Amino acid sequence: MRLREQLDALVGAGVVTGYTIEEDAGYLAAEAPTLTYRMYSDGAASHFNLGAFASAMADFGPSMQLSRVEGVVGERGRLRRTRQLCLTAAFTDGLTLEAAASLVRRRFTSSSAAAPGSWVLPDVRITGAAPRGTASAYAHCWPAGAGAAVVLTLSPSPPLVGARTRGVRILESWREFLLAS
Repeated sequence: MRLREQLDALVGAGVVTGYTIEEDAGYLAAEAPTLTYRMYSDGAASHFNLGAFASAMADFGPSMQLSRVEGVVGERGRLRRTRQLCLTAAFTDGLTLEAAASLVRRRFTSSSAAAPGSWVLPDVRITGAAPRGTASAYAHCWPAGAGAAVVLTLSPSPPLVGARTRGVRILESWREFLLAS
């Protein structure tokens, strides 16, 4: 059975909440304080969200990179596949990254005051720092075609053999989402 079929089966069985197929998972090995933020890549709200987020992050002065992602989650007994964009921002220090993570919680988490296209549970992954309001998680990564398949869990044990596992930080709100599996 191929990797994607195995991961689909794990999502379908509720063993994991989902996974991503990422064009660039280099953030997992980043040594500088790094934050990734994902948004859908369809519709005006998604494009507005990307522009608003990139502009807000630029104020912190990080280097930024945009890459494509396919997301897969279980939804009402079915698999939901989405096209996403991932903005990776690398900061010079942990304090600046902490301010950026705080901004994500205030302005890019869905609410009446949030930027259009913001998610209720933003998929934010942080390496190289441990800002307040974040929780420990593990990213399990397998090579997949031209990119990588990545599963987030709260356990250091990967759900399938052959993964490279890296500790990451997620927004505290994602902890509850990951506990659902």
